[in-house]
Amino acid sequence: MNPKTYQESKLQHAENLRHIIVEAAAMILQEHGPEAITIRKVAEKMNCSTKVIYNLFNNKDGLIKLLYIKGCMLLAQKFESVKRQENLELYLRELMEAYWEFGLNHTNYYMLMFGGAFSEFKPEDESLQATITALQQFINIITETIEAGLIVEKDPLQVVHVIWASLHGVIHLYLGGHIESLETTKALYDKTVTNLIRTYFRSSN
Repeated sequence: MNPKTYQESKLQHAENLRHIIVEAAAMILQEHGPEAITIRKVAEKMNCSTKVIYNLFNNKDGLIKLLYIKGCMLLAQKFESVKRQENLELYLRELMEAYWEFGLNHTNYYMLMFGGAFSEFKPEDESLQATITALQQFINIITETIEAGLIVEKDPLQVVHVIWASLHGVIHLYLGGHIESLETTKALYDKTVTNLIRTYFRSSN
């Protein structure tokens, strides 16, 4: 086995350090919310200078991007944890329920990713691709449902976007304080899921 060059070792060390710093920022995010994510606070958490953070991420957006990607990984894992059902309608309902649980259990990630917690942060190609990867299981089931003739729509991505926008609207209204009761919000969310299912599946009859 060939030993690593100095440059290779240096790059690996930087990558390992970057990963550790992202984990530290993730802890701040989970404990205190998106507004607590600053270069200074992350540096304090790591007990290092802000220069170290800037050298590794260039700016705050570089750090936010990796937190965004980490959130996408958590969402993908949530979808992957849903047990596959032969009944495609039931499976789709359970994937929608998983999205609700992600929004409620990972609220700070959700607000970072989809809630505009960082108005100055605009997802670039890598972040947008991570979003598509997170939604891949959702895309796959919609594609399968269309191919099975259960939905007559031809574009699975369009169906996914309509469903996603509808579900996001309910969650965001709750997280934004526009609906105070969690019980009321969940009832609205469940009604939205049912209406979406009926609309798309009815269209194939």
